[in-house]
Amino acid sequence: MIEPIIKFLKEKIDNPPLVGIVLGSGLQKIASSLDDVLIIQYSDIPSFINTTVDGHAGEFIIGKVNNMDIICANGRFHYYEGLSYENTHIIIDIFHMLGCQNIITTNSSGCLESSWKPGDLMVIDSHLDMTFRNEIDMIDRKYGDKYYNPMLYRIAIESMQEMNLSVRTGTYGWTLGPTYETKAEIEFMQNLDIQAVGMSTVPEIERAHDLKIKLLGIACLTNYAVGISKNPLTHTEVIEQAQKSSHQFSELILNILKKISIS
Repeated sequence: MIEPIIKFLKEKIDNPPLVGIVLGSGLQKIASSLDDVLIIQYSDIPSFINTTVDGHAGEFIIGKVNNMDIICANGRFHYYEGLSYENTHIIIDIFHMLGCQNIITTNSSGCLESSWKPGDLMVIDSHLDMTFRNEIDMIDRKYGDKYYNPMLYRIAIESMQEMNLSVRTGTYGWTLGPTYETKAEIEFMQNLDIQAVGMSTVPEIERAHDLKIKLLGIACLTNYAVGISKNPLTHTEVIEQAQKSSHQFSELILNILKKISIS
């Protein structure tokens, strides 16, 4: 299935991208900051699947930062969309086959820390699989250091400090969705020391690890999780907050990319 996709993209892209970026819900503003932009719709690519979730446009955005070639996936795939597990990380396979040496995966997440605030950006330093898909995925097994590249992690922290952002780091918990978590589930995750929760990203993290690609994960904390927030959560709220945070998020990613280009 993936060969026709790669063949099509290689015919459109002049140079192999050094960095691949997966953009979470509402986080596509970075595209306006790239040079020499080319946009390819998923629907135009032979044999490819399309996105079904609001906030995921379904397009590859190819461009340059500091004359460094990058590719952004503006739209990812979720397990709850009825896809196979392999298709949830197909973006990472595509990045790998196009030649990406670094991957930045981003998402819009719920915040489990009451002392933090919506709009904060968190560098992911570990993750927990909370999907209960099978008994092998033990929820008490935290996946840390070896999944996240130390150089990219350091660059992200330095960039946040230079921008005077609150430096947030922590564990991301992956749930199946598409419904939001209950108050009891959030309390359970807090007891496991999870700081951010969402319905994506971990399949991409795991796949990048399998392929030995340098990885950085960043979560945009768009809302407080149930039990911390007193208001009912909606996907519209997530997208709206992500869009409010998109300028700051875009600036952070650009600073990270500039540092990668000279490292």
